[in-house]
Amino acid sequence: MSPTADDARRGAGSAPGTGGAHEVQAVAAADFETDTRSLRAQYWTTEPAELIGPVTDHAAEGGALLAKAEGEGERAGEARRALADALAETRLIAGRIQYHGLKDREGAELSFRQARQAADEAGNPLLGAAALGHLALLADASDDAGADVLAEARALAGRGAPTGRVTAWLDAVEAERAAGAGENERALRLISDAETSLAAAGSDAQDWLDWCTPSGLGVLKGLVQLQAGLTSQARRTLLYSMAPLAPDEHAQRSLFYLGLAAVEAAEGEEYEACGYACRSLEHIEACGDVLGVRAALDPYLHESCVADLYENLFPST
Repeated sequence: MSPTADDARRGAGSAPGTGGAHEVQAVAAADFETDTRSLRAQYWTTEPAELIGPVTDHAAEGGALLAKAEGEGERAGEARRALADALAETRLIAGRIQYHGLKDREGAELSFRQARQAADEAGNPLLGAAALGHLALLADASDDAGADVLAEARALAGRGAPTGRVTAWLDAVEAERAAGAGENERALRLISDAETSLAAAGSDAQDWLDWCTPSGLGVLKGLVQLQAGLTSQARRTLLYSMAPLAPDEHAQRSLFYLGLAAVEAAEGEEYEACGYACRSLEHIEACGDVLGVRAALDPYLHESCVADLYENLFPST
């Protein structure tokens, strides 16, 4: 098509009465959603320091698009809600990178609060509940304010379509808070509830809630069992939960091997702990330290096999 014809087509598309502005907003929302899904996938394969810039830039773009979105009627409203929905997820991703990968609690808190605001604008109570759940994780385990935020998250989730996955994740959040307060038995009961809810979730699973998985619950359960002194159970849980993972799921495997290293160290089996620590490092080398596992390997660096591997993988450190 010639430039003149193309210009004419664009002009016709934006003529009064044709809904051209609505179409432009709908296309912008669709493009923004596509990029958000791409960033969601990159969360599991990209170093936090590399990903946080593109994610925050994307969030800024979404905020600007949302501020410009205008018009009345159902189509304009749908475009705004779609933009706000994707923006809420983008800010959730930013917060998770800041919290888990960069250990930036202040930045994470701001991102999660912004995610809640965008979810409200999108009319998506499940995304809002997810943002509140993350804020509850940020609070001290003994802080009543954190419990209040979690209660608010549960109430908000109840306003959305029934979803076992969101319920499971909020149970996992409460379990992690209970474990942080030393309430291991309560934490294990909550994890059991989460496993039941997740198993019953079926097709109601939310695509964006890709961090709440059976393997993720397995890591949490194994670590709580270890904290409770149930080392044999912790070992079985971690090995069983890791079995379904694909070989290239390096980020998750690094967490499991770190947990197994901790189990063997607690049992006084330093050689086995060293072996699992080395495997964790190998998976970090394969995918990058996307989940912040590397710092937790410090207790094993006195073992020569780990120290040598660590030096080979990260010679600049």
